[in-house]
Amino acid sequence: MVELRPGDVTEGLAPLTDERHRLKVLPGFGRKRTQNLCFRRSMSADDFETLCRKAGLGARAADLLKAARPGVVLIPEPVDLDGLPLGASRIGGTPDLPDGAKWPEWRDGPLSFIAQLNLEDLSRYPACGVLPDSGHLLFFYHAEQKTWGFDPGDQGSWQVLHAPPGPPLKRVDPPRTLPDEGRFSACAISHRERLTLPPGESPVFDALGFDEDQCEAYFELLESLAENEELPGELGSSLLLGHPDQIQGDMQTECALVSGGVSTGDAAGWSDPRREVLEEEAPGWRLLLQVASEEAASMMWGDLGCLYYWIHERDLKARQFDRAWMILQCS
Repeated sequence: MVELRPGDVTEGLAPLTDERHRLKVLPGFGRKRTQNLCFRRSMSADDFETLCRKAGLGARAADLLKAARPGVVLIPEPVDLDGLPLGASRIGGTPDLPDGAKWPEWRDGPLSFIAQLNLEDLSRYPACGVLPDSGHLLFFYHAEQKTWGFDPGDQGSWQVLHAPPGPPLKRVDPPRTLPDEGRFSACAISHRERLTLPPGESPVFDALGFDEDQCEAYFELLESLAENEELPGELGSSLLLGHPDQIQGDMQTECALVSGGVSTGDAAGWSDPRREVLEEEAPGWRLLLQVASEEAASMMWGDLGCLYYWIHERDLKARQFDRAWMILQCS
């Protein structure tokens, strides 16, 4: 029997109370877009083990739990920006920058403001123990979505800023040259913790060592859970940390390659002779923030896609958020 006890699942998961953590899964659209499993209060760990056993994965249920990572779902709600306190978390709107800080720009103009996270508010979640416990993270991206993160030359078309506590914040209006399509409606954020499992194309999943039949069973398990445990309105949620709701292929390896100077825009990059060395870095890349196509904020990434901000674990530990990499995926 798979028992969920403190320390059994993954580092950073909240200690269990008398009420057992339970499992839920987001609805998916077939094999190309497999949604993560997340623990909530609708399915016990024993129920999950039973489903794994029915899918032929009963012996690996504990391994799947160990591969899990906690994250924080960000739930946007439209709001009047003037009603948001200075420093409050938000998706869209305008940022609160340290006094004197300049609005981030890239080659052809100002970047779009995407999100602001108040780290002190989020520090109560064990998942956020890898982040600073105070200050703010601010996320920006190209105003016209001209870069998707597969070219080394894309670097700079997104920025992640860490504003440490101390300097006073000031709400900053967007530059006049920022195009209308790069301005998004302000949304306040509510949040809750969620435990995610890896997508089927990732080094974390590969490390499970599933054979062909087990891989098939895993995808069938995801589809079965999606049918029975649907969460309306949370498909492609915005998510802090955890495993991504991956729409296309392996982003950990892509981050390792493209940040190392190899373009992944065509097949040539994936067969580049430098890959053998660079992909050794892939397991160290982890999701920092996933921003969905949020209707409430008037955000649309490609065709119902997501922005994924990634960071290597060593840069996360060193608080070098300027070294984050961004990938856009859509269906």
